Amino acid sequence: MDAENNQSKKIGKTKIVLAVLALGAVCGLFEVVLGGFLKNTGFPYRSGLLVGLGFGVIGFAYAIFKKPLMAIGIGLVAAFCKQLGVIVLHLPVMCMMNSCVAVLLEYGALAIIALVLMNKMKEKVSLRLIAGGAAALIGAGAFHYIGMRVAPCNYLLTFNRAGGFVDFMIQQGLVWAAFSVVLFPLGWLAGEKVSGKIGHIMFSKPRLFYAETAITTIFCVAICAIAIAGGY
Repeated sequence: MDAENNQSKKIGKTKIVLAVLALGAVCGLFEVVLGGFLKNTGFPYRSGLLVGLGFGVIGFAYAIFKKPLMAIGIGLVAAFCKQLGVIVLHLPVMCMMNSCVAVLLEYGALAIIALVLMNKMKEKVSLRLIAGGAAALIGAGAFHYIGMRVAPCNYLLTFNRAGGFVDFMIQQGLVWAAFSVVLFPLGWLAGEKVSGKIGHIMFSKPRLFYAETAITTIFCVAICAIAIAGGY
């Protein structure tokens, strides 16, 4: 464990930024491409699965880098991918603002919890389960309040009534939490499995790490732009 902590301290800011860009672009790919596909197929738990997958990517990052605030950077990049419609289709910024707010609130809630529990989450899987579920619930609650005032969609407005918050948390918050409880620890586990290999590349072959993260970022952003141009 000491060796793992020392490795995370030696990782430079440039590598962390590149990792955030790449992983955020992956989350953006999930949101735009997979999200569009699930919407077209009528999958009923689309938002919950997307939140869970995003948390899985963040868990992967936490297992390797141990940097709680990476979640916020990943969320910003994912939101940028969702906003590519502004560039590609010249849509208004507010068109996708509601879903961007949801992403940022969910990832932000996870970052705050990780700031408090990171050291303990390294040791206890149970805390990763709790962190994933709690962050999803907190993010959902914040989204009901803030999203209702930023750019509420027609669906969200159906909960703008007496008892609407409770209904939203039951219909959406619990679903988001259910996926996150499973996928956040699984992402962390995946990160632990490859942490040694990625660490070796970062320190022994840094140019390869730079190339891989840059290619991942460019590829995911390009696919998002193409998908948005195609109606996703």
